[in-house]
Amino acid sequence: MPAIVHKLGPGTLTIGTVPTDFTCQVTAARVEWAVDEGDDVVVLCGETVPGARTYSASLTATILSDLGAVAGIVEFSWTNKGTQQAFEFTPNASAGKSVTGTVIVDPISVGGDESGQNMTSDFEFACVGEPVIGPASVTLAADETPTGKTKAA
Repeated sequence: MPAIVHKLGPGTLTIGTVPTDFTCQVTAARVEWAVDEGDDVVVLCGETVPGARTYSASLTATILSDLGAVAGIVEFSWTNKGTQQAFEFTPNASAGKSVTGTVIVDPISVGGDESGQNMTSDFEFACVGEPVIGPASVTLAADETPTGKTKAA
């Protein structure tokens, strides 16, 4: 099978019971999995019983701070801290797939590392249960951005 490669974007990221589109603030995003593996147990007969494996996922991203935007992701995270919110992440609309699920929103940090530079923040929202991959609800033409504008050539 030949290699299949997709770039990040154009895509979408929405969060909220009433989905709010934060796509244009996102510079990096992914759904990351972690595994918690229990210890193997050696039993009297000499066999080894494998430890239990449990999986968890989180939605992680780097955003450009939209501090001061009432409908922005920073204020959304502060207002909705600790709540469970639906999300849909489409890394590349032309791939036709999205990851959906529910996350627990934590407040996004505010500030920066260097005076005069764009403020960015990294966040990690834990998923409740397991997210799923399914058909994307948004599809874009090859020359279209998530906001409906045509890309410059």
